[in-house]
Amino acid sequence: MKFVINWRLFLFWWLLLIGMNVDAVAGFDATIPVIDLNDFNAPERHKIFIRDLSNALSKFGFVAVINTNVDKKVLNEAYAAAKEFYAQPTATKMLSHDPKINGQRGYVQSEIAKGQNLKDFKEFYHITREYSSEISQRYGYPANIWPNNARFKVAMQQLLVALEDHIAVVEQALAESIGQPRNYFNNITKEGGLLLRSLHYPAHPPKDIVWAAAHTDIDLFTILPRATADGLQLLNDNGEWMDVIVPDDAFIINAGDMLQNLTNGVYKSAMHRVVSKNPDIERYSIVVFIHPRPSDSISPLPKFVAQVGKRNFANVTAQELLSERLIDLGLNSQELLQNFAASGAIERLLDVDRASVAAMRALQKANLASPRVKAALLQQQ
Repeated sequence: MKFVINWRLFLFWWLLLIGMNVDAVAGFDATIPVIDLNDFNAPERHKIFIRDLSNALSKFGFVAVINTNVDKKVLNEAYAAAKEFYAQPTATKMLSHDPKINGQRGYVQSEIAKGQNLKDFKEFYHITREYSSEISQRYGYPANIWPNNARFKVAMQQLLVALEDHIAVVEQALAESIGQPRNYFNNITKEGGLLLRSLHYPAHPPKDIVWAAAHTDIDLFTILPRATADGLQLLNDNGEWMDVIVPDDAFIINAGDMLQNLTNGVYKSAMHRVVSKNPDIERYSIVVFIHPRPSDSISPLPKFVAQVGKRNFANVTAQELLSERLIDLGLNSQELLQNFAASGAIERLLDVDRASVAAMRALQKANLASPRVKAALLQQQ
């Protein structure tokens, strides 16, 4: 009699043997690690949860989370309201666009990802917390722009409230995973620039244009509740695009550039994109970008400098790293450009060979380039 190994059953028992939560990996056909948020509050599973979170962000920069405790009805209503909004004529949607604030709030007709030449085939809407006037003035946060559509406003506000508790728990877990007090991220993001982006990717993208071109996120970390269709891809270590497949209703968390900077590159801000898998299908998604306060330092923590053996990332603030990205994308004001030049951040980025060439060229064009920036540009020629 021929003996045949049932590999799925073998994997099940092997995972059980090494102590992994089988419930969390029940969908072990997932292409990124899957962790169960219930384990964070389970004394017998807590350390394993933190270990698995750290390993996932170190290796992939991405992790899927199940049992988020976010009300599905609230998320469903947000998607329904988004579909209703995006179905309107462009002229109506543009009433919620303010060209003076560089897409920080309200409706935006696409964008060009860093290093790309063509606009993505998408449209989106930016929303943030309803900050007090004192906090908004202190950090220069623009106010929300709301469409003449009560359903959209109420649905997005309810979703933000529903996500706040989830974000707080994720922040506590992340803080512990990098050896900081549990309230470390809670404190620096409480008044930080949280940004909720509601996205619509239309069907039938033009040839050679993707829904969202390859990019990394500039924030600390990003939360992606389930989308309405496939399409998210992650660039793996072999330079291949990998479809991100996760269990139903799982949220995806990925590390951003600021968290990568803070951990001296140990946590990976991975390149990702969104592509159309079926030209007849449109896609909706909701993404939440978590930022610290603009003035907070995101310089590499000594623990990670020692772990790596040297400092590979710059000593910068959140605002300085964000400013470089905005300048790189051509979304900066003259005032932002001047402040960035005066901060000396570009020289500190040059110290670790991480200065944006596009940002340096923008400084030179505005007659704001230091001798060192000019010399670095000469080497690029």
